[in-house]
Amino acid sequence: MPGKTLVVLGSGPGIGVSVASTFAVRGFTHIALVSRNQDRLQQDQDQVLSAIQERGYSCRVKTWVCDLADLDALGKTLQEVESFGTLECVLFNAARVAGKPPLEESIENIEQDFRLTNLALYATAQWAIPLLQQAPPATSPSLFITSTTQLYKEPLPSLVSLSMSKSAQRALVLSLHAQYGSAVHIALLSVGGIVSPEAKNLNPAHIADEAWALYQQPRGEWKREVEVLE
Repeated sequence: MPGKTLVVLGSGPGIGVSVASTFAVRGFTHIALVSRNQDRLQQDQDQVLSAIQERGYSCRVKTWVCDLADLDALGKTLQEVESFGTLECVLFNAARVAGKPPLEESIENIEQDFRLTNLALYATAQWAIPLLQQAPPATSPSLFITSTTQLYKEPLPSLVSLSMSKSAQRALVLSLHAQYGSAVHIALLSVGGIVSPEAKNLNPAHIADEAWALYQQPRGEWKREVEVLE
C-alpha cells in the first residue's frame, strides 16, 4: 500500500504516542500502534486522531494488542502490520521501567525483561530491516530505539534488571548499525532522565521533535544516536 508507515512498538502515554502524533501530522499516511494494553491503545489512537483532525491531515491509525515479550505473538502481529502500509520507520519503545536491587530482583523478571527489551527488538529487526532495505533511495528507512544516556554507563542498583537489559540493547543496536547502517538509519533515541510534561527538554513533545529531526537527517549524515538532555 503506498504512503509511509510508522510502527510504534510499545505505544503508550509519553514518548510513543507523541512520536506517533508528530509523524502523523508531518506526512506519514499510516500509523500502527502496538501495545499489550487494549484500553491504553484506544486512548493513544484517539490522541493521534485528534492531532490529525486538528491539523486537517489525512492519516490511517490502527492498533494491535500484543505482548512483545511473547515472540510468537509478536511475529504474527508484525506480519499483520506488514500488510497495513509501506514501512518507512519503526520506533521500538518497549521496556519495564521498574524493578528491585541486585539479589532482590527475581531471575524470572530479569529473563522477562531481556525478552522484552532485547529478544523482541532482535525479532523486530529481523522483520523490519529486510523490508526497509527495499526502500527507494529518496526515502529515509529508519529503525529507532528509545534508550537511556546513563544506565549502560552507570547502572542504577534499584533498577538492576533494566540497567542490564539496556546495556545489552545498546550493544545490539550498535551492532545492527555497523552491519546495516548504510542502507537503514538504525539509531538510539537516548533520553537523559525522567520524561515529564513539565520538563523543559524531557517532555514528550520535545522528544518527539528530536525523533523527527533524527528521521529527517539526509543519507550520508545519519547519526547512530541522539541524546536528549534536560
